[in-house]
Amino acid sequence: MSSQTTGMELPTQPTSVLLVEDNPVIAMNTEALLQDLGIPDIQIATTVAEALALVEAEKFEFAILDLRLGDAEDSLPIAAKLVERGISFAFATGFGESFDLAQSHGAVAVLKKPYRFEDLERIVQGRQ
Repeated sequence: MSSQTTGMELPTQPTSVLLVEDNPVIAMNTEALLQDLGIPDIQIATTVAEALALVEAEKFEFAILDLRLGDAEDSLPIAAKLVERGISFAFATGFGESFDLAQSHGAVAVLKKPYRFEDLERIVQGRQ
C-alpha cells in the first residue's frame, strides 16, 4: 500500500510502459490505472521470456516489474536488461522483499502490493 524510492528520478511521465505481471487481475487493474494516467502505450508480459522479447523489440520509457513471477521465476533478468538499455523501472511486490535488493538492481522505486493509484501515479510521474 505504499512505495519506497531510491532517489533516482524520471525526467517526465512516460508514454510507453512495459508491465510485467503474472496475475491477470493485477495486470488488468494496473493497465487501467496507467491508462487513467494518460499513458497510451502499455505492453503486458507475464513471463521473463515474454518480457525480454518485448524489451528487444520495443522502445519503452518505463517498466513495472512484478518481482516474483510464476514458475519460480523472478524479474531480475528483466531488470538487468532494462539497466543495460537505460530504461527506468520499479519493482512491484507483495512479499515485502528488501528495498536494498531493488536499489542494488537499479529500480527507481518499490511498489508494495496492493498499491494505490496515488502510489503508481507518483512513481510513474517521477515524483517520488
